[in-house]
Amino acid sequence: MAEAAERLRTVAEFLRWDDGTDRRYELVHGRPVMMAPPGRLHGLLAVALGAELRGRLPAPCKVQAEAGIVFPHDDFDFFVADLAVSCAPPADEPWCPEPVVIVEILSEATRMTVLVEKRHVYRRLPSLRHLLLVETREPHIEHWRRIDEGWQVRDLGPGDVLQLEDLGVTLEVNALYRDLPLAEGSRDQSFDGT
Repeated sequence: MAEAAERLRTVAEFLRWDDGTDRRYELVHGRPVMMAPPGRLHGLLAVALGAELRGRLPAPCKVQAEAGIVFPHDDFDFFVADLAVSCAPPADEPWCPEPVVIVEILSEATRMTVLVEKRHVYRRLPSLRHLLLVETREPHIEHWRRIDEGWQVRDLGPGDVLQLEDLGVTLEVNALYRDLPLAEGSRDQSFDGT
């Protein structure tokens, strides 16, 4: 089995491949990479953000969890984003068509992969307008927004508002992290509401 996993795979081969287990994989530079199971905070944040987006997105846009992402002109990468938003007609494919928003939740297990491998590749997607990197250690979102000249990044924390203007979506950072069991010291007075 190790020999088969070492051979470079195309996206089409990867999507047909089955390792005989229920493990989850991504394809990174032609190699299947096993994904770590999401931690509790990771899951709680994905549900909170997914619910907030679902309630605010204009039709026909939909939010999808564990969204497969394919890249034009790249046959060796297939990523699985925590959440993705598409406004394209639904397709009968195992990936999210033309994502306009991609959300990656950063945990200890995923932080380096997202920051080193995925962030740069995602930003090459022609359809992508917003990339959200959401921290689990503290209330913090790194919002990458496509502008005419390239990309603009904004760091958001307690008391800040995430705005996806072109979709008409506004979210309070505090609302996303409300009632989550974060480490002491990661919350400030404006976040606790005290």
